[in-house]
Amino acid sequence: MEMEYFNTFIIPTIGRPVLERAIKSALDQHRETLVVVVFDNEEIFEPIKNKNVVYLKTDKHVWAVGARNKGYDWLIENKIKTKWISFLDDDDYVDKTWTESLEEFKDYDVIVHSMKIHETGRIVPTEGYHTKPNTSHENKLNMGLRRPIRNYVGCTCSYRFIKYKEKSIRWKSGIPTCDFTIVDDCINSGMSHIKTGRISYHQKIRGLTGFHTKRKFGPHDKWKKNKK
Repeated sequence: MEMEYFNTFIIPTIGRPVLERAIKSALDQHRETLVVVVFDNEEIFEPIKNKNVVYLKTDKHVWAVGARNKGYDWLIENKIKTKWISFLDDDDYVDKTWTESLEEFKDYDVIVHSMKIHETGRIVPTEGYHTKPNTSHENKLNMGLRRPIRNYVGCTCSYRFIKYKEKSIRWKSGIPTCDFTIVDDCINSGMSHIKTGRISYHQKIRGLTGFHTKRKFGPHDKWKKNKK
């Protein structure tokens, strides 16, 4: 863990078999990447053994919000050097345009990646820097610099690690989703942001997975019987 990483993904998980796909997508980047997997009070299994993948476990059930904070705290405690920190759900995946966006928009502190929901084909956010390629640079920036519109679909972002740490940003529960709460906290703290408009994040199915206390898996987790 002595090397410096370009980006670190933190993946909270409840032990779904599709975790392997999420980890592979996070590693399949052309820059140095660290993946920190945090099991939310679940038995740890390691679908991928790699020197750049770390597996942790929470002491009690803390939901995805708490698992993300635990992963971040581990980075601080172990003095990990990384330029960016990103968060990925265990049943979703990213592609290489994730890192490309970090390189292209390196002057910003918060980079909002566009998400495709495969179940509906919906793209979130609906506009950003790359949404209308034939428009002027000024209008592209105007679209990219607007705050994400709050709705009941989350947004997914990367955060400049040094600023994230400096501003003491923490994940916390929020309505409609904690994703917008943390983006608002970052922007309100003075961190600059941009919406790329690029599809870098893929969500298989939109749903409140694991929302209830006594349910480890959501209603769409048909693969739960195959849990490793």
